[in-house]
Amino acid sequence: MNNQANKLRIIGGVWRRHLLPIAPVEGLRPTPDRVRETVFNWLGQDCTGMQVLDLYAGTGALGFEAASRGASQVVLVEQNRQVVAQLQQNKAYLLSKWPAAEGIPPSIQIEASDVLACLKRLAGGGKQFDLVALDPPFRSDLMLATLPLIKAVLKPEGLVYAEWHENLLADEAMLCKALNVQEIDALRHLKAGQVHAHLFALPAV
Repeated sequence: MNNQANKLRIIGGVWRRHLLPIAPVEGLRPTPDRVRETVFNWLGQDCTGMQVLDLYAGTGALGFEAASRGASQVVLVEQNRQVVAQLQQNKAYLLSKWPAAEGIPPSIQIEASDVLACLKRLAGGGKQFDLVALDPPFRSDLMLATLPLIKAVLKPEGLVYAEWHENLLADEAMLCKALNVQEIDALRHLKAGQVHAHLFALPAV
C-alpha cells in the first residue's frame, strides 16, 4: 500500500513537501493536489499577510497551504472531534517546522464548532477575512445554508473559494440571491472529476 495514500502533502511555500496524517474518518478527503495547485495559481501563489477562514476544514488542506504560503492568520472550522484532534496535531507539527529565518510564524486557530454557529459568532465579533474557503461535505445542502452568512465575515472585495458538486457560477442570479448581494465578480472555475472549484469576489459597496 502507498504510505502517502492517507497523507496530506503541502505543495508550496515554507512547508512544501511535508506530509500530514489524515484522520481515519469516512468520506474525509483533501482537496486534490492538482486542484490546490490551480487554486493557489489563481491567488498568485503568494498569500502574504492574508487572513483566511477555512470552513468545513476537514484535512486542513486549504488552510495549512495558505499558512505555508504566507497567510498571517488562518482559522480552520471543523465540527468532527476526531478530525479536530488530528488538525491540532498537524498544526503543532507544522509550527515546529517553521524556520526561524522566516520570522514570526502564522497564527493558526482551530475552531471545534458547527460552521453556521461559528460564522454567526465571528460576524457578531466584527471579524472579517481576505479569503473564505468552503468545502462542505459532498452532495450536502450545507453550501446553500452557508452562503448567506459569508458576506458578514468577508472584507470589502474579499475572495470566496468554494468546492461543490454543482457549478455555482452557472446561475449567477441564484448565487447572488444566496449571498444576499447585487452582483459578484466571477473570477475562475474549474471542474475536476465530480468537483467544481470556484473563485469569486464580492465587490465593495
